[in-house]
Amino acid sequence: MSEKIVLDEEFTEKTSDWDESDVGKRIAKRVTPNGTYFNEIVVQVFCQFCASEFIGPAREAGGFLGGHECLHAWEISQAIGREDGLVE
Repeated sequence: MSEKIVLDEEFTEKTSDWDESDVGKRIAKRVTPNGTYFNEIVVQVFCQFCASEFIGPAREAGGFLGGHECLHAWEISQAIGREDGLVE
């Protein structure tokens, strides 16, 4: 990938602290301890159970939603008295 990256209104130069104005834009290059992401889209998602919100890269949005799903499944299993770790 030796081509020069040209940024326009479709991209954001931010690498953190995204907000509503960044939703739908792409991050040209984002380097993390786990790897380098190119052209990743900024999304806004929320947990349907508790209404917590997240704005940021699509990869982290998946983790946010998956984490909340696991947390709330555990909370529900505790509320109904399950102790085997299974959820319904």
